Amino acid sequence: MPEDPLETVREAERLVREATERAERIAGQTPPRGFEEPRARDGAPPFPDLSALAGLVELARGSLPPDLQRQLQQALRELLIALRAVLDYSIDRLEPGQEPPSATVEDIPIS
Repeated sequence: MPEDPLETVREAERLVREATERAERIAGQTPPRGFEEPRARDGAPPFPDLSALAGLVELARGSLPPDLQRQLQQALRELLIALRAVLDYSIDRLEPGQEPPSATVEDIPIS
C-alpha cells in the first residue's frame, strides 16, 4: 500500500508531465509528413543524385582517347551486370517460394 495517497497522485502527475514534455520535444523533430526523408541543411537530399555521376562519366567519355573510352564502357557494363545480379538475388529472396515438403511422422508405441 502506498504511504500517502496524495503523494502517489503527485508522483503520477509528475511522471505524466515529464512524459508530455518529452513527447513534445520529440514531436518537434518529426517531419511534417512523418514519412519524408531527412534532408541536409541546405535542403538537398542526404544521398547525392546519380545524375551528377552520370554527367561525370559522360564528360570523361568525351575527353578520353578511344582506347580508354572502350575500357570505361566495359567497366560500366560490368558494373551494371553486377547490379542486375544483386537485384535479381534480392527479388528472388522476396518472392514466396514453395514450402518444403513436410516430414512424415510415425507413431511409435511405447510399451
